[in-house]
Amino acid sequence: MPVSGEVYKQIGRNAAGPVCIAAAYDRVTGAVVGLTASSFVTLSFEPPMVMFAIQQHADSYTSIVSSKAFGVSLLGSGQSQIASLFATKGREKYERTPFSVGGTLKVPLIEGSLAEIECLTSQVFVSGDHAIIVGLVEAARTRSGEPLLYFGGKFGCFAPLATVAS
Repeated sequence: MPVSGEVYKQIGRNAAGPVCIAAAYDRVTGAVVGLTASSFVTLSFEPPMVMFAIQQHADSYTSIVSSKAFGVSLLGSGQSQIASLFATKGREKYERTPFSVGGTLKVPLIEGSLAEIECLTSQVFVSGDHAIIVGLVEAARTRSGEPLLYFGGKFGCFAPLATVAS
């Protein structure tokens, strides 16, 4: 029997990072759609691939899983308001956020992010109440800075441990 919801919430307290915005264009309207994803990970070096998960009840679900390409913006420690905004439903998040357009795939990207990744959708797996989106990385740019992390329902940033002398 699966674990209870409360036990599962405790398991899900692992530190997620970096927090990112996954965005694409709606195939019908052409509008930007996107969500905050704390499940983003690199998947493969050869070929370069990444993946993230999206809940089936997310307002951008249909557009994201059917898009041929998407952008991933890895957020910096000063971008928690954007992460919070994109964790909500509704058009306000798109109207209040400055986007740039990727140079290779022309996907929407969050301005000022630590990394901007342009991906072709490679595979979509439906599992439980989520879909796992796998993307082939076609272009990427990075900036220096501290990443935005997520743990225990709160945003934070990375603090390195003191070096231990041996």
